[in-house]
Amino acid sequence: MTFSERVLRHRLLLPALLLLGAAIAVSRGQDAAWDLKNYHLYNAWAFFHGRLGIDLAPASLQSYFNPLLDLPYFWLGTGPLSTSPRVLAALQGLWYGGAVFLLCLIVRRFAGQEGRAPAWTDLAAIFIGATGTMTLTQAGMSTNELPLAVLVMAGYLVAMPLAAQREGTLLGRAALAGLLCGLAAGLKPTAIVYAPALGFAVWAARGFRLAGLTEAVTLGVAALFGFFAAYGSWGYSLWHLTGNPIFPMFNQVFHSPWMPDAGGTDRQFMPKSVLQTLFYPFWWLRKNDTQGGNTFADARYALAMLALLGAGAIALARRRPGAASNPVRRMLFTFVCAAYVLWLALYSILRYAVPIEMLTGLTVLAAASLVAEALDRPRSRLTAAVIGATLLITLATTRYTDWGHAPFAKTPFAVEAAAVTPGSLVVVLSAPNAYVIPFVPNAEEATFVSLTWLNVLSQHHEFDQRVRAAIEGHEGPIYAILRDTAAADGSLGQLTDILPGARMDSCSPIRSGLELTPRRRDLAEGLRLCKVVAARSKP
Repeated sequence: MTFSERVLRHRLLLPALLLLGAAIAVSRGQDAAWDLKNYHLYNAWAFFHGRLGIDLAPASLQSYFNPLLDLPYFWLGTGPLSTSPRVLAALQGLWYGGAVFLLCLIVRRFAGQEGRAPAWTDLAAIFIGATGTMTLTQAGMSTNELPLAVLVMAGYLVAMPLAAQREGTLLGRAALAGLLCGLAAGLKPTAIVYAPALGFAVWAARGFRLAGLTEAVTLGVAALFGFFAAYGSWGYSLWHLTGNPIFPMFNQVFHSPWMPDAGGTDRQFMPKSVLQTLFYPFWWLRKNDTQGGNTFADARYALAMLALLGAGAIALARRRPGAASNPVRRMLFTFVCAAYVLWLALYSILRYAVPIEMLTGLTVLAAASLVAEALDRPRSRLTAAVIGATLLITLATTRYTDWGHAPFAKTPFAVEAAAVTPGSLVVVLSAPNAYVIPFVPNAEEATFVSLTWLNVLSQHHEFDQRVRAAIEGHEGPIYAILRDTAAADGSLGQLTDILPGARMDSCSPIRSGLELTPRRRDLAEGLRLCKVVAARSKP
């Protein structure tokens, strides 16, 4: 047994990787990402308190996302681990360790299916995939991309024997793989691309024959069951409230009267030209901001694309059985390509591509093996040279971003806000401010509405009309949660348009440890809770 095989089969591999994930998470500090402050905390609180039909999108569009993945983090952070922020971060870091462990199992099984023992090049492929910019930086975060990656990677691992199957079908295995990918999509629909990609990859690996199609269809049907198991209840609630089960997404299909007939997906990270669409990964070779304000550099995707292009060229040139028709490699290449194309078309948001990123090292390794066989060269030498060069390039050029961290405080969510009067209406101006709501005294006895870009989008539609009616018709006290930026982003103007002459009074600062950077720079921008006094207000 080789050293690499001993490592990949060691009984302490999983505990070691889980410990690594926990250590990385704790070393970075308290999660304080924009999404956490915008909706992850509010959505969990709202679910626990049945707020879907009471509040009106305090966290803007994201208020209507499925909250199931947010529930454990919020419950632990406000309950059993409310005084143990480092333990909470460590637990959240376990997802990273679990995802890397599954990558190890995939690489080990891949080597076995190729009829060889794992070598150091396999360990290098794991390292390349595990240290990608989107994978590593989300260790310990509440973004939920790593829990989804665990499900998708587990689905791929379960499906791998389908590629090696020569006769008959393995429908149970196909169903389990589909169920896992479907659960991921139901928990967060940004993972919707992976079930169809895996189904198509299984069919391609089986040579597009009937047996492979049967397995692919089985996988797809099971994925639908998984999706509805994770999303069905929430989707029904949204449909009953708004007329759109994935509101406000794809409203051009469901035609909810709350919103115009628009897609609702975030398109700001899409490629800006045909050339960029074709070669987007090459824009990431140098430090860039194609993913918004999160600057990074990552050569993994470009190198994997080059590897896939090389493998495709050989497949076209060698139209006969051999290395190019290896079903195990074909499944890998097809899955990565199909998932990438679907991801590119739907979102192009790179942190949704963690399963693709984790497989980049294995993709390069598999392509190098294919080239070696096609050229009748010693496999070990060529793959060692290619994977070694890939490793050196990624080590030298990768630049990591940070999604937002704060110093650890006595509690995970160190937020202090003044109380609101029971029966009051609280207007959340702009984002990300909704995270304050669970920590406002008497919040359960108040109603929260938002004034953000979503109101502008829904002008002359029911959502904006409901918000306006709630503000105009409220008889009790009205408060606002806002920052200094409320005037510049237009949300304050929206409020004064509804309540002409309204002014802020009796403002009290909201103290939040989540607004501090690791170097303790304050990002709060005057975050505060104010009483809204309208010109028409009665004494």
